[in-house]
Amino acid sequence: MNLSNIYSLRQKFTIIAITGRTGSGCTEIAKALANGFVADSNIYPQPEEFGYGHNAYRKYRVIYDYASENFKNFELINYKDILVAFILKYDLNDLISFLKSEELVLEFKKIKLTTESNFAIEIDTLRKEEMSFNELHEIAILIINDKKKSDDELKRIYQFFNSKGFKEMSDKIHSILKSQSIIKRNKTFQILSNNLRKFGHPYGGTNTNSTNIFVIAEVINDLIKSIRKNNNGKDTKIVIDSLRNPFEIMFFKQRFTAFYVFAINRKDEKRKYAISKRFFEGDLADLDKLIYEEHYGGKSHQFYKQNVSQCIENADIHIAFSTKKEATKSNDYLMKIKENASPYFSWGMQLLKFVSLIDHPGLITPTPEERCMQLAYTAKYNSGCISRQVGAAVTDSSYSIKSIGWNNTPEGQVPCNLRYIDDLINENKEKDFYSFTPYERTNKEFKSVLIENYKVPIEKFKSDLKGRNVCFCFKSLINSYSEGKNQVHTRSLHAEESAFLQISKYGGIGLQNGKLFTTASPCELCSKKAYQLGIKVIYYIDPYPGISKSQILEAGKIGRNPRVRLFDGAIGNSYHSLYEPFMSYKDELALILELDIKDLTKKYKEENVILVNNVKVLQSKVLELQVELDKLKIK
Repeated sequence: MNLSNIYSLRQKFTIIAITGRTGSGCTEIAKALANGFVADSNIYPQPEEFGYGHNAYRKYRVIYDYASENFKNFELINYKDILVAFILKYDLNDLISFLKSEELVLEFKKIKLTTESNFAIEIDTLRKEEMSFNELHEIAILIINDKKKSDDELKRIYQFFNSKGFKEMSDKIHSILKSQSIIKRNKTFQILSNNLRKFGHPYGGTNTNSTNIFVIAEVINDLIKSIRKNNNGKDTKIVIDSLRNPFEIMFFKQRFTAFYVFAINRKDEKRKYAISKRFFEGDLADLDKLIYEEHYGGKSHQFYKQNVSQCIENADIHIAFSTKKEATKSNDYLMKIKENASPYFSWGMQLLKFVSLIDHPGLITPTPEERCMQLAYTAKYNSGCISRQVGAAVTDSSYSIKSIGWNNTPEGQVPCNLRYIDDLINENKEKDFYSFTPYERTNKEFKSVLIENYKVPIEKFKSDLKGRNVCFCFKSLINSYSEGKNQVHTRSLHAEESAFLQISKYGGIGLQNGKLFTTASPCELCSKKAYQLGIKVIYYIDPYPGISKSQILEAGKIGRNPRVRLFDGAIGNSYHSLYEPFMSYKDELALILELDIKDLTKKYKEENVILVNNVKVLQSKVLELQVELDKLKIK
């Protein structure tokens, strides 16, 4: 029996969005999805190369065999092409004026780029493309908008983005703007995308409006609809390279059940080495500034900026980008130290796994690392921190959970998200004034900074709050007027710290050679505690700013140091979505193979009952004959 219909909803439509820092391998992953399964490719090693000495490799064999039959090509949507479409919506002279603008000069200076925003050479080259530009402009001005599209308009969108003319123009614009410096191109497109999300216009504006945040996402959504329409009922698989604004990720998550965010993470030293191969040495210092801005940019009121850190935190699936050679080398090391840990998979092996599980949930079971990180990920939502929620799990060497923690205030104190700032400002003792610390209630300098930052905005934007509780971050406020930024001013225990303290609070358990799972990565303070407790491996998702690895974790006696390992796997809702089977595998195989396995024990019991009954009948007849025979003898 063919079970394709049962899985058709999962297999017919899938959207994967890639996110990650520059140099992490996002483009390589997107291209691999677009190319589909290639059996002889070095990206997807044969299962026989690893043997079957570990259950992880047995799982890979299951995945590989399934992928070889079912892995279909994804249609690639390049984010950078969408930005070009917005450029084409406006006149070429608008682009040239923007490249000459004072705004661009100021944006380059704002993050202290040494690369100058002089586009004179690029502008001369762009003018040569005016005729081709104008032809595409006539189409773009009609279709690049947030209006609901008819079937004919969707058809035009598909034709536009897939036309040879558009693809060539997109390549030319990117090539021209990076001809003198990749930094100039990257920063310019970063500003263009920020402007679109902030003002709804690529070249800026005067009124910031939160409704513009989805301007780019709406066009991508139109393109997705046009692809589905063009496929006319056939399987539609799409990969977006790449999303770096968390609100755009939220946009697609709310619209599509079959939407998955793949965060591509790479060890920092490997990522920097990959970047050095693509950029001129003189550009690297400026590139670090751009990467920092893309990673931590969109905070607070700057919602329109890139914020890769938040995107990674919101991701469904994490791929640790390592080549086949790097994975093999790491596995050799694991064998050498006899580490009880899952072998490293190359990024291609991980990709096969997740794409296969999207199509066929429950094909294999989670790794021990996924199981433990899922608990840490779930725990973080207990956090009352209004800045960042982090979860942690501590296990012994065999992945047995010993404690769970999340960043929160010490037990007995009130979390930040449950305190009302009005109660403190107005010293309202009839309400919850004493949820605030004595320092917050009595320190005059702190109170004046608090009132200065919050009192007027609360009154001004009361209608926009719509009943939201206004609370504040103590660390942010005190660091705003103190010298330097001090991490110890946070009211909360860190998630890792809380997990460690749970063990000492409720009974000591030896953690020598244990493992720590954290949804971020441990700061210097928590790294020292992990080192002291004898933690052997630290699994992390996104690097925390600091020097914990080089200053603490790699210091001291060789062999005593905890190893840090990038997490790869599915967490959150996707953990259930990928690993919860539609039916038991036994039943699935029975339906496909039309098996009707007889219960031989029951059969033999039934046959035995028949034989026993037959014997009884025969015995009865023998007795009857014996009686008749006895009668004859008497006669």
